[in-house]
Amino acid sequence: PDPIEAALEQCQSNLGSLEKNQRLHRDELGLVRSEIQSLSDQLSTASELCDTRTPPAVELIAAAESPMPADSKLVVGSLERIWVEALQLALPARIDTGAETASLDARNISNFERDGKPWVSFEIPDPAGGDPIVLERRRVREALVVQASSVEPERRPVIRLGIQLGPVRQLAEFTLSNRSHLDYQMLVGRNILRDVMLVDVSEDNLVPLPNEVQGDQSTAP
Repeated sequence: PDPIEAALEQCQSNLGSLEKNQRLHRDELGLVRSEIQSLSDQLSTASELCDTRTPPAVELIAAAESPMPADSKLVVGSLERIWVEALQLALPARIDTGAETASLDARNISNFERDGKPWVSFEIPDPAGGDPIVLERRRVREALVVQASSVEPERRPVIRLGIQLGPVRQLAEFTLSNRSHLDYQMLVGRNILRDVMLVDVSEDNLVPLPNEVQGDQSTAP
């Protein structure tokens, strides 16, 4: 009887240890599930902040459907004047092959809704020094931009504007941001250059303004 009782006590002790270990594992599993849920929530938030959709290609208003051969592409300098159809004036622009999307200097940016769709209102400084020009455009998406000088990413509205550079007219996407600390009101990125333009970084203002407006641009740089 004594050995049997001792064995029973040992079994009960082992069972108690197993139950204790099972509770510890259950608690650890709960912590793991909580961490997984937290990571999932962070991922969902990041997905909402970062629009992972690929920006649509530039819509060429007057261009060939297939990419143009190199000898037919428009050669532009590192600085150009871009005719903006909505403004009916030319803005000074820096040509940047390192930027994916073009950018426009905009102040007092305000998002609003019109007919159930997202719109944005903003002001563009007049390069001639006049009153700011107020524009309203449909917001096609938002871009998440990380600046070298800032840790937190910046959300910028993206609009479409009709522009003309020499003979090439496009409906192109622009991010809106305050560029008052920069020298040029507009930055032209790869979304405008792709397939139709080549950049000669040693030259500036290679492309004249469109013939029909060239005579009216005495204020353009």
